[in-house]
Amino acid sequence: MFNSILENTVLLFVAVDPIALVPIFASLTRGLSKEVIKKIYTQASIIAFIIISLFWLFGAVILEVMGISMSSFKIIGGLFLIAIAFQMVFEQRNDRKQNTAETALEDDSIQSVAIFPLSIPLIAGPGALTAALLMAEDRIAEPLPFLINFLPIVIVILFSFVAMWLSSQLSRKIGPTVITVVEKIFGILLGALAIEFVVAGINESFKLV
Repeated sequence: MFNSILENTVLLFVAVDPIALVPIFASLTRGLSKEVIKKIYTQASIIAFIIISLFWLFGAVILEVMGISMSSFKIIGGLFLIAIAFQMVFEQRNDRKQNTAETALEDDSIQSVAIFPLSIPLIAGPGALTAALLMAEDRIAEPLPFLINFLPIVIVILFSFVAMWLSSQLSRKIGPTVITVVEKIFGILLGALAIEFVVAGINESFKLV
């Protein structure tokens, strides 16, 4: 039970990457009042939580309607997560996220920054939605296992909330070097977990086990 919570939390954590939100959120909200900043990170957390939760609940139904098997999704989802891991290890993901943030500012959409780019795609991005759907495969209808499977979503959203809340202090104290090192470590972990999904999907598709 604990191993499942830990594995799913790590999977979703590295897909969302709350640590990378620290400098991005600080730059997005520089010069804004504390009240506005609080409103932005609160709304972003709530919206991202709803989106990821809905995909966790109904993602399998969507696949079924489209005629996509879970084993096939494991393969493509795992490959997609491998691509994200590659970007994390080779420092491409932060650049892409920063470009997305700059686009939002250039478009004068600071009033809706909680929706774009914070909740979508920086928190509830393709990687997070893929991870949520893969987590949901082990979901059981009984109340306790159901809540345990859902718990990693709550934990990671809380991490994201805290990261944005403390962004102004953390961005100065952590520094870019520490963020880069942590990013690489979690990228390697995400890559290893993603390969496990690909292998499981291949085994299930071709009935190798």
